[in-house]
Amino acid sequence: MKEMILLTPGPTPLPLAVREALGRPILHHRTDEFGRIFRETLAGLAEVYRTKNTVLIMTGSGTCAMESAVANLLSPGDRTLVHSTGAFGERFAQILKAYGLPPIVIDEEWGHAADVERLRKALRSEKNLKAVFFQHTDTSTGIVNDLQKLAAVVREEAPSALIVVDAVSGLAAEELETDAWGLDVVLSASQKGLLCPPGLAYAAVSERAWKAVEAGRLPRFYLDWRTMRRSLEKSETPFTPAISIVVAQAEALRLIREEGLERVWKRTAELAEFTRKELVRMGLKLFAADPADILTAAWLPAGFDNTLLKKMREEDGICFAGGQEKLAGRVIRVAHMGAIRREDLEAGLKVLARRLGGVHA
Repeated sequence: MKEMILLTPGPTPLPLAVREALGRPILHHRTDEFGRIFRETLAGLAEVYRTKNTVLIMTGSGTCAMESAVANLLSPGDRTLVHSTGAFGERFAQILKAYGLPPIVIDEEWGHAADVERLRKALRSEKNLKAVFFQHTDTSTGIVNDLQKLAAVVREEAPSALIVVDAVSGLAAEELETDAWGLDVVLSASQKGLLCPPGLAYAAVSERAWKAVEAGRLPRFYLDWRTMRRSLEKSETPFTPAISIVVAQAEALRLIREEGLERVWKRTAELAEFTRKELVRMGLKLFAADPADILTAAWLPAGFDNTLLKKMREEDGICFAGGQEKLAGRVIRVAHMGAIRREDLEAGLKVLARRLGGVHA
């Protein structure tokens, strides 16, 4: 298989040490050796989450983590609010509807972060909310939300509501302080800032949220956090985990610890600044009004669509992401998170400039 320069928002490139960890002989998951690696992984995840809360590991994608939050925290008839800033806010709403719990939705214009005053107004008009759902970053639009301010408003206006955050793309790439910002449940996955292949989903769960888990009355089996929490006492998961990815995740977390989480945030921000300047220099118009550091979205010039991305992938070995849903064929998304390097971006953006042929947006 030809190796590509991967500039997509998940999966992201794998460091060599992580690749090597994936190639180790497989372990049995009910052994002391795996239990030691499992505990290392949990400890490393707690560090990047900046939390003392319980962290759970599930075998599945980021959407698995999102669905698990709905299944475990809520009961029939519970009222919820989703502050949506893109496709993944909409996904939260879809999951809630699938469980028979249609939420109140605040829809922001794509490319804009969650508006604190719109949230405040909605919270004042809605009573007895069980949970409020946010995105940390949204890769469909390339925005970042000010979770610290949003969480503070929830605490002021709806203090009993749980704060649930999709940090699938932002964890270990953008600043995130689970405990300091008072976030009850923060969800993530292995394949973005955490430097691993897809296959593992995570949830950091506060003690306040555990009370809701114990009281919840929605059906759950494979995604039952209560069973997962009990299994932590034996340093294992209730069902067979993605063993090799857990081993790789322990190694990836070691790399993050070695670099230092704040330095990872700083490096990602510097790559974001470089990418945006280069795209503007090409004449492209940036999409997000409130841009994240993990990814930059830019409008494609007239006459270009996803065919451009296909040609770069197949002929140049450069893999960018296209737009999602209503932005399909209209934007290009350039990731700069995880193990993506400046030289990768330079190579990819050079090909993009050549393919655009000097055409301005």
